Amino acid sequence: MSFTPHEIALLKSSRLFAGLEESERFNDILNRPENRLQVPEGCCFLERGTRSPGLYILVHGSVEIFFCNAEGEEKVLHFIKSGETLAEETVSDQKAINYWARSLTPTVMLRIPPAEVLAWMDESWPFAQRFLELVSERICLLYADVVTFYSKTAVQRLACYLICGFETSRLTLKDSLSLAIPVPKKNLASRLSISQTHLSRALRDLTERGLITQEGNRLQVKDVEQLAGYVCPHGCDL
Repeated sequence: MSFTPHEIALLKSSRLFAGLEESERFNDILNRPENRLQVPEGCCFLERGTRSPGLYILVHGSVEIFFCNAEGEEKVLHFIKSGETLAEETVSDQKAINYWARSLTPTVMLRIPPAEVLAWMDESWPFAQRFLELVSERICLLYADVVTFYSKTAVQRLACYLICGFETSRLTLKDSLSLAIPVPKKNLASRLSISQTHLSRALRDLTERGLITQEGNRLQVKDVEQLAGYVCPHGCDL
């Protein structure tokens, strides 16, 4: 099945492809039905140990990447949203991925084979630069996770994630923030490396302090600056 006009519009507006939509290679990739991957909710479409799976770009939907230990316990590593990528670290060296990827909602993705990604990088510096920026940001995210898990309480981890973990790249401290939590609370707790009990306590703590309000799965942060100051009173340390 080919991409729909709406899906093509979403891809063209994504950070990786914005401004490159007239590229012959971009249009050639979109015109190949085998590059479109559609999966239902709860589908584990990438397994640990898969070699060179290619670059995945989410068109719409949401995905979690997770690790599973010998006892079968899962640890959520990251949530991938529309317009974001995964498996970029495997493109250049044919390495195997060390996690699983599962759809949280019905999801459509564009999959670009590794050879296509490398060829596009060779012929287009703007594409190569954006790809490298995505890889760099993923490294920074891992660094921030290590610092957060080592140095912050459950309440602080939640507040950090509310401010920085969603699509808030244009957010300023003077803004208010309304978020629909797109994942089950048990998955969010796993992402933050805390228990569901600690997540519930953290939500209650922030609510009682007047820093957030809750209505169903939607949270409202009326004063981002106040919430940021509660987490990092001397400024962001990540």
